Amino acid sequence: MRHLELIAVIAAASILCGASSKENTLIPAFVTNKVEIPAWYHEGLYFDGKNIWVNNGFKGNTWVVDPDSGKVIKEITPAGTFTEALTAAEKDIYIVTDWDMRKIYTARIENDKMTAENEISVGPAHPAGAVWTGKDLFVITWARSLSGTRFHLLKMDHRFNLLKDHSIEKIEEPCQLAWDGENLWVSSWYDRRIYKMDPDTLEILGYMKSPVKKTTGLAWDGKYLWVTGTYADLYKMELQNNKYR
Repeated sequence: MRHLELIAVIAAASILCGASSKENTLIPAFVTNKVEIPAWYHEGLYFDGKNIWVNNGFKGNTWVVDPDSGKVIKEITPAGTFTEALTAAEKDIYIVTDWDMRKIYTARIENDKMTAENEISVGPAHPAGAVWTGKDLFVITWARSLSGTRFHLLKMDHRFNLLKDHSIEKIEEPCQLAWDGENLWVSSWYDRRIYKMDPDTLEILGYMKSPVKKTTGLAWDGKYLWVTGTYADLYKMELQNNKYR
């Protein structure tokens, strides 16, 4: 009887404590290719249908990189000083986050230079990763204080109207975002994990292991997830059987 009671107690505790919680579900993935790129302070990635764009903080430019060779085929001068993320909103219009300016802004690119148009401040917080899904804009923010750093995921419309403000509590130092057409992917700068998140409920659905330390940029090319880190190269990752999309 005691043995049966113990089994029942353990089962109940597992349910209550979330022992099988989705955020701790490992999603199998493996690196199919490593592409060497020049060193800099790499932040968010963007896939334009052919090339990978690498945003660089610390007054760095945005690089357009050939994903086969790693060669920088173009450099784009940002409108700000610390570009975190860039995502396409519509034809010839991009949405950009700038850590130093604490702003999100739309931009056009002419002669390899960004010109800011509409903008919104998220200060005193700093914006980090951003991705446009075709319907909604998601932006990660960091708000630092003496009591610690608070992380939020903002959901906005195309006019930067706030639709939802979600406190991120189960991802250590969430950094950048990617969109695979169905789900969000969130990199953790702290623990070498990349989390899958439901865009509607914002529930964490699992995680994959990152191939780099200080994971930052993510980009989905339609089949593979591209990953980089603060001082890392580009890594092409395949989800096993792609069944976890």
